[in-house]
Amino acid sequence: MSSKTMLQTIPLILLILLVVIILIPACAPHPNTSARVDEYNNALAKSAGDSISVDNPKAASGIKAFQTFLTKISDKDYVRENTAKVYAPDAYLNDTLVTHHGPEEIMTYFHATADTMTSYEVTINDTASSGNEHYVRWTMVFSAPKLNGGKPVRSVGMSHVRLNSAGQVTMHQDFWDSGLNIYGQIPVVGGIVETIRRRLEK
Repeated sequence: MSSKTMLQTIPLILLILLVVIILIPACAPHPNTSARVDEYNNALAKSAGDSISVDNPKAASGIKAFQTFLTKISDKDYVRENTAKVYAPDAYLNDTLVTHHGPEEIMTYFHATADTMTSYEVTINDTASSGNEHYVRWTMVFSAPKLNGGKPVRSVGMSHVRLNSAGQVTMHQDFWDSGLNIYGQIPVVGGIVETIRRRLEK
């Protein structure tokens, strides 16, 4: 094959690779949203027995410890020393991307998350409680080499938590737009997400 022919085939090869990259995820099984909701409801049911309300003195200290933990997720030493203090032995965590159970799994996950980021900052905007349900609203700004070309990604979200009688988190469910702020920042995939979003806006 001549050099000229090879150069002519390169765009075709790249196009084929692009199509394959797009089609492989499209052929993967769709997320089971009912299973996700059931999982959350099961976590609520499981944590209902030992769940303290805002009028319990342990609630204030538990919420404060959780807020501090959120702001220090990128500090691996802090996470190593405090995960088992903040989260109960049977704690449930779902950040809309993955689900983990217990301090060891949660610590490992946050360590892996920290390794992917070059910067991370969380600002606690507000907290609210209704009985034994506690909500922490936050703004997060983070950077990762594989997302948004390494430039900062800014997002808002809220964490729904329950605390046991020791003030430890037994249930932690995040609510934020991970589709836009994670998948939407990945090359190629982000373009597809944005195209879908614009079509929905029309």
